[in-house]
Amino acid sequence: MQMDVSLVNLFMDFVLVIAAIWMVIVVRGIGGIVGKSLNLIVAGAIVLGVAHLIATFAGPGQLAIFDGPTNNFVHRLIVLGGFVLLVMGFRQIRAIKE
Repeated sequence: MQMDVSLVNLFMDFVLVIAAIWMVIVVRGIGGIVGKSLNLIVAGAIVLGVAHLIATFAGPGQLAIFDGPTNNFVHRLIVLGGFVLLVMGFRQIRAIKE
């Protein structure tokens, strides 16, 4: 029995979002600059998880909001935003050292 890869991809998209929500729960209540830094990092993780869901549903196979190349471009823009949040969080942690 072979599982459809698109179904596995959809499952993994939801796993990514659930993992990001789990991160929110784990870092909740941590204060100070470490807490602010972790909040930015977690926000970046949430954006990365949501980017995959958007790419899955907005592409040609599902809701067809975007054609293939446009869907890929929008996905990369959202992922870039997620990475910017991650970097901002890590830079704040680095500021503790200085």
